[in-house]
Amino acid sequence: MTDSLRLFLIEDDDDIALLIRKSLERVGHEVTRCRTAADALIVLGQTTFDLVLLDNLLPDMSGLDVLHTLGREGVTAPVLMVTGAGDQQLAASVLRAGALDYLVKDPALAFLGNLPQRVVESVKRHRLEQMNRLLIQALESARDGVVITDLQGVILNVNQALEQITGYGRQELLGQTPRLFKSDLHPPEFYAPLWRTILAGDSWQGELTNRRKDGGQFQTSLTISPIGDPRGRPTHFVGIYRDVTEHKKLERQLLQAQKMQSVGTLAGGVAHEFNNLLAGINGYASLALREDDAGPAVREFLQNVVDLSERAATLTRQLLAFARKPALSRRPTSIPELVRGTAELVTRTLRQEVSVEMEADDAETPLAVEADANQLQQALVNLFLNARDAVAPREALDPDLAAAAASSAPERTSFIVFRLRAEKTTEARAAFPQNVPVGDYVLLQVEDRGTGMTPDVLNQALDPFFTTKEVGQGTGLGLPMVFGIVQGHQGWLTIDSTAGLGTCVSIYLPRLVPTPGGDRRHSSLAEPAVVQPEAAPGRSILVIDDEEAVLDVVRRFLQIAGHQVSVAASGHEALEMLSDGKAVDLVILDLMMPREDAADTFRRLRQRRPGLPILLCTGLAEISPAPELLLNPLVGLIRKPFRMDGLWKAVGQALEEAAGTV
Repeated sequence: MTDSLRLFLIEDDDDIALLIRKSLERVGHEVTRCRTAADALIVLGQTTFDLVLLDNLLPDMSGLDVLHTLGREGVTAPVLMVTGAGDQQLAASVLRAGALDYLVKDPALAFLGNLPQRVVESVKRHRLEQMNRLLIQALESARDGVVITDLQGVILNVNQALEQITGYGRQELLGQTPRLFKSDLHPPEFYAPLWRTILAGDSWQGELTNRRKDGGQFQTSLTISPIGDPRGRPTHFVGIYRDVTEHKKLERQLLQAQKMQSVGTLAGGVAHEFNNLLAGINGYASLALREDDAGPAVREFLQNVVDLSERAATLTRQLLAFARKPALSRRPTSIPELVRGTAELVTRTLRQEVSVEMEADDAETPLAVEADANQLQQALVNLFLNARDAVAPREALDPDLAAAAASSAPERTSFIVFRLRAEKTTEARAAFPQNVPVGDYVLLQVEDRGTGMTPDVLNQALDPFFTTKEVGQGTGLGLPMVFGIVQGHQGWLTIDSTAGLGTCVSIYLPRLVPTPGGDRRHSSLAEPAVVQPEAAPGRSILVIDDEEAVLDVVRRFLQIAGHQVSVAASGHEALEMLSDGKAVDLVILDLMMPREDAADTFRRLRQRRPGLPILLCTGLAEISPAPELLLNPLVGLIRKPFRMDGLWKAVGQALEEAAGTV
């Protein structure tokens, strides 16, 4: 150490003080002096020094008392005690009181010769102790777990974070090895390159799954580095454990959301095109059924085609629900009423030995949400059917699984439970996804004591088209569809399942909280649409669709009803017809034409004919690409695939409304 030190000398003897000052200033140090302890304590309370040289025999206080006073006042000054006489007992007392070292002033003043060296050594020791304390404090303050081992992996020290991560106390860990954390999920081949790397003097970094003291697993990002001697040979290892369990959970949620969004977009597009095909299939079969010369067998075949196409339409609705398209008819909905109605509907499908019960919070807590009740009921039915299929007779279970199921809840006689209660998320919401807003929620659970799912199956449960059922028994769209409906209602869904014990699906939906004096009326199911009478025949209707089969079917349906029909395969073609002065009473406009901007066509139609009623046609669950089109006057909506009578009613209603505005 060659830098100049700021030293503070507390010495009442002027001659000794002068000699000490000259000895230290000669080697470049700066010395400040006080004669009394009282003055020195004031200075030390205001100024810091690299080292304090303290005489033990001061006129107003002993050096030992000065050390005690500094300790009481929290002044951390590095002190080298200098006195004219001393013994081992005094030296021990001085060191216990906080001094760095003890130096005796001999009568021959020989101590002055090595005083500069003793000063430098004391400062070095103090700085090393400071650094050690800082490193220990940093080690204990770190959020990552730290473990120090010898070359055999025996644990020599750990920090508090490692105790918190693993659940083991420091004394439980000392003398053990990190094998204590092994989850047995990694084969021996996993650890071989780890040891080769660190024994060669290099750092190893990787991710692995470990086990806590309570048996729970946690995922770790682990870095192991060797600590070497001056010649570079490893003497110890230091391991940095970063618990990435929550990070991995959020990463999986993000990947799942991205995957669902991508597949949902694809599913929505496929469903639209499929609905176009179904509109043609159903339409032509319905037209053929009207032919008088169709024999009984042919009529039976055609009716089967109609029935199958309607089943296919149900499948496309599941695809669209999975794609998380927004609900169209939301209103205050009582969840208890909805669950009771659904339970009454579906319990008829149960075997006699399987029963259903419903558990709900205090009836004074309104469990209502703003929802499309029909969609929520569809989600509940799917969850119930999954639970029904999972509930096997106890004797059909593996004997070990049956015993586990019986011991887990022997008092429960029912196998399927609908459970309802109010939940409130707060800022401390570790159990909830990170993006869930603080607020009130309705928790709806469907629990069964069925076969349950293995971890591998549970990880794929929300993947579209994944199913464990036999071919033809399931589409793999049930849970993804439920997931899509819940997401569309700004809720979220979790699944807990254990093989042999059962499954619990939890749905959280934003709860409607009644305002003081407010009147919230809750309905469990959306009211059915009022069917308007058909308008008089003979109207002129323009149909715009890029699908030739749809154009043909719609034209034939409307001609049967007595209307005059013109068709256009594009918006441009339709606008040219209007430019030629063609009389049109109603336009049916497809919203999903790949080479057309339907919203632009709509606006240009309205510019040409402001009072022209327009019936929008879509194969999607939402009004795409421009939902605001429905806010315009004289605009209706019909969904593909549609039945002949459904088209007639939609057209009739649109024409009746237009006539009423004249």
